[in-house]
Amino acid sequence: MVNESDESPKGAREQSEDRMGKSWISESWIRFATAVQFLTRIPIKLPSDGNSSYDPQWFQRSLVCFPLVGGLIGLATAIAFLAAIWVGLSPLVAALIAVGMEAFLTGAFHEDAFADTWDALGGGWSREQILEILKDSRLGTYGTLALVIGTGIRVTSIAEAGSSGALWILASIVGAASVARIAILIMMATTPPFSDRSSKSPTLTDRQPLTTVVVGTLVSLPLWIGWVLLDLRIAILSILVSGIFLFLFRSMILRRVGGTTGDLLGCSAYMTQLAILMLATLR
Repeated sequence: MVNESDESPKGAREQSEDRMGKSWISESWIRFATAVQFLTRIPIKLPSDGNSSYDPQWFQRSLVCFPLVGGLIGLATAIAFLAAIWVGLSPLVAALIAVGMEAFLTGAFHEDAFADTWDALGGGWSREQILEILKDSRLGTYGTLALVIGTGIRVTSIAEAGSSGALWILASIVGAASVARIAILIMMATTPPFSDRSSKSPTLTDRQPLTTVVVGTLVSLPLWIGWVLLDLRIAILSILVSGIFLFLFRSMILRRVGGTTGDLLGCSAYMTQLAILMLATLR
């Protein structure tokens, strides 16, 4: 009787800890998988029932995984670039292939947001016009020009930075992709969403607590820390330039739109990525 009473609480505690461990792993996986599903075109299934109790709010919980998934996307881009170089292609052709592969992987997700944003900000005079252009799937002159210039900068920056060695370009592409998604979290934590805009997914741009930025940054740390350690000077300069851009961009959209939208958040990520890749050529 004594042995049973001694072992029962211990067994219950072990079972409880085991369930908690499995629940934590399950929740972490759903967060990660939701981020992958949103940021890429990789087919990945999410559970719709069970202990994890999947619900539409999982998108909000997955935001902490955005920098991690972004860094993994950058890793795929860097590998494609290095593989193309390895088979003997020129750096420029290799960079174009790598950027094209990433666009295929993500469905040109942020490229679309980048083009739509500058179409709207360039062609819209009033808030209503800007929002109307953002909802229009057609691409105008401003968006086309921005996309050509933006893609050109990415391709040439990758090709040029690649001359500094495989390790540097690998770290730079991965770091730029990861930090760009941190920029999204910073914008969501510091800038209110445009509340009057009708949307099928009204929770996508909800304001986030600063803890989301902190957790997302720490979760993705292994992917971008190499970029910082390889050249601290360029990393600090890149973060400073990106910070100035985000401040100016945030001020502009608050003045002209009144808050963030999905396209504006995507544009902030793309511009941050461009800044980091351009400055990577300074090494």
